Amino acid sequence: IQSIHRKFGRSRIDTYPLMTFLRFLKSALYDQPKFIRPFWYMQYSKSEAKTFLKESFGWEYYGGHHLENRSAAFAYGIYLPQKFGIDLRDNTLAAQVRNGEISRSQALAEYNTSPTIEDELLSYVKKRLDLSDDLYEETMRATPKTWKDYPTYKKRFERCKPLFYLLEKANLVPTSFYLKYCFPIKES
Repeated sequence: IQSIHRKFGRSRIDTYPLMTFLRFLKSALYDQPKFIRPFWYMQYSKSEAKTFLKESFGWEYYGGHHLENRSAAFAYGIYLPQKFGIDLRDNTLAAQVRNGEISRSQALAEYNTSPTIEDELLSYVKKRLDLSDDLYEETMRATPKTWKDYPTYKKRFERCKPLFYLLEKANLVPTSFYLKYCFPIKES
C-alpha cells in the first residue's frame, strides 16, 4: 500500500492502519488472535437470516453481496467488471447453487443481468477520490495491472513458509493465509 501510495497518492495516509510484515508477525506471535468461525458450528441459512432481519428490524436488502458499503459497491459493480472483466457475483451465485438455495438457471439469469449500481455511486466515488472525469476515464482505459506489478510481501511469506506452517498448525494464522501466500503461484 505504501509503495502504491508513493506512486499514485495525493493525500496523506498517516492514520491509515497498515499491516506491515513486522506488525503481522507481532500480531501472530504475541497477540495470538484466536480464529473463531461461528458458522462452522451452527446451521445457518442466509435467506432465513434475511427474513429475520427484515421482520425484526425493518432491514432492507441492498441488492447484492457487500453492496452495503459504497467502496465495495463501486469495486464490485463498476471497477472490477468494467476494468478487468471480473464479476464477483460468480462466487456467491455458485455457492447458492451448490447449497441448493437457487437453481443453476436462476443463477445464470442473475449473472446475465448487470450488477445493481446505486444511481449516484460513480459521481460519489469520483468526488470522494478527487478524480476528474478525464483522470477516471484515463484510468479505466489504461492497461490493467495485477498485484505482480507492485511490491508485495509474497516472496517473503514464501521464504518464511516453515515459520508460517508452524503458526498455522498453532492456529495463529489462518490456514487460508498459509495456503494462499506461502506457496509460489503456478503460472498457467
